[in-house]
Amino acid sequence: MFDFEFFSKRKLQLRNEFEATLENHPLGSQNIYRLHYILYYRAECNSNNFRTMDYYFEPFELPNGMSREDAFRVLSYLTDYIERKSKLEPCSYRSVSLLNEALNLQRLGFKKVEKTCNENDIIDLFTISGRVALFKQSSYYSSYFDWYSENVTFTEVQKIYKKLNIEFYDLVPKN
Repeated sequence: MFDFEFFSKRKLQLRNEFEATLENHPLGSQNIYRLHYILYYRAECNSNNFRTMDYYFEPFELPNGMSREDAFRVLSYLTDYIERKSKLEPCSYRSVSLLNEALNLQRLGFKKVEKTCNENDIIDLFTISGRVALFKQSSYYSSYFDWYSENVTFTEVQKIYKKLNIEFYDLVPKN
């Protein structure tokens, strides 16, 4: 006989592992940022051993005159645009990697930092995937904050860039 109660408890447990609630932590006054992708996944089927893919990209500075909040909105818009146009899974490594490539476009104003940075000088912009609840147990959790904003529009991003006297137009996605 099928145990529905066990099944629904297990389903809830799995959903909680994938859809954890993460709390924002205070940001420092650093002015160097980097995209940081983390994936928590099961090492083997039916195993309780988990592995982590932990990849961070090159550090960068925000465009001159752009506020932190505006920059996060621009990055959110670009993330959504890249995922939509390239038909990518949200919060995927490929999505973050393409966003990182887009930050090399001079017209967006983000500047890659060439010098070696101390870890304390960098604010990580985390994208976490897989068993997100495991992130709460990591050493990174104390520096986590939700930088991503849903549904940022093209018009909003145009206005942000207009304040800097820069014309904004969309990316041309790679396939």
